[in-house]
Amino acid sequence: MKRIRYFDLLRCISFCFIIFYHMISQLYFSRLFPLDKVLPFYENDNMNIAMLGVAVFFILSGAGLAYSTGENFDIRRFYKKRFIRILIPFYITYISYFIYKAGTTGSFTSFFPPETSAWKIIFTFFGMDEWISQHGIHTFSLGIGEWFLGALIILYLLFPLLRFLMKKNPCLFFIGSTCIYLLYYPFHTPVHVNLLIKGYDFVLGMLLGYTNHKFRPQWAFLSVPLVIFFFVSPFRLGIHYELKVEILAVAFCISISYLEPILQKKELKLLDLLSRYSYEIFLVHHIIIYILTPASIPYLRGSWSVSILFAVELVFIAFFAFILKWISGRCIAFLSRRTAT
Repeated sequence: MKRIRYFDLLRCISFCFIIFYHMISQLYFSRLFPLDKVLPFYENDNMNIAMLGVAVFFILSGAGLAYSTGENFDIRRFYKKRFIRILIPFYITYISYFIYKAGTTGSFTSFFPPETSAWKIIFTFFGMDEWISQHGIHTFSLGIGEWFLGALIILYLLFPLLRFLMKKNPCLFFIGSTCIYLLYYPFHTPVHVNLLIKGYDFVLGMLLGYTNHKFRPQWAFLSVPLVIFFFVSPFRLGIHYELKVEILAVAFCISISYLEPILQKKELKLLDLLSRYSYEIFLVHHIIIYILTPASIPYLRGSWSVSILFAVELVFIAFFAFILKWISGRCIAFLSRRTAT
């Protein structure tokens, strides 16, 4: 199956947006920068790079699944492969960070909310603890995978049904999904954990991956100016912020898609490598930022040093993502051999 290179590029751009946002936010929470100096790095009245990155990630998740499954879809093999691939790296990251937290605090429980009941460890077992905790329920979350992972797991569980509906009638599937999305306006659940909103991103991605991952050339005359407008616009659009994110995410994906002919001609090994490691990068990036950013505060002397810190954190994230990939790959291979016999 032909690899879609602009999917890889979008994935890399998105996690750079998210990592940079989290690093800048950590600098603010560490009281290094006041909020008015931090905001221009990642947000204006119409755009937030983290929300854009997350929306693009959900679109890519749906697109990648719809494109890779094609006509050959085995539901049992899909669930087995997908959840082993997701949960094994999650378990390794969680256990490693748990040991680190226990060692640095001298306690095995002090970093968990005291109201957390023992049975709620089941949420951690299914990779759902952080998403559940965002809804006001105390869990054993360590922030691994954030709310994003739990929402994505639910969408993976629903994927066979969504795929069936999409293949039955793609046009009706799109119209129905859009109606559900718009009728839920103004999104009473917080937008960053709202499953219907992220599910709509996922559905748009499925349609992109299933129908056609290319766009008409004339669409560039709309998508590219839209992206530029959202990033540099001097005035606020009078629509809900999540609708702005949705419009920008779609326009951003369309704009990047026009680089596909160039990307296909180049041998971009670094892009391929980063894309293959994107999930592991996603799992470890918060931990690296939590540890390195506060430790670097005494050495920061302006925006140039922040740029250096960002580069250093990217190197550490890449290093630990490589280790995680290596360990989880061997664990997955071992499990695959055991289940095959």
